Amino acid sequence: MTDPRIPHPDEVPYDEVGNESHELPQPGVLEIVITELLGALPEVRDHVLEAADALLDAGKALLDAAERIVDTQRGDS
Repeated sequence: MTDPRIPHPDEVPYDEVGNESHELPQPGVLEIVITELLGALPEVRDHVLEAADALLDAGKALLDAAERIVDTQRGDS
């Protein structure tokens, strides 16, 4: 049986939970640019989002092509 007077090593004082302070890192250049572009006119924001979507599609296509090449080299297909 444990002694109730000895606190558990993982015990956290209830009143202190959620009151600790944390410093956020400074935003990077890319984060600043994206924030500024998304805060721009709706037309600009829409073009930025369309470009980001196109980049994601291109990345997926590259991964699919690389996977096909690896499968071909392994003789899987």
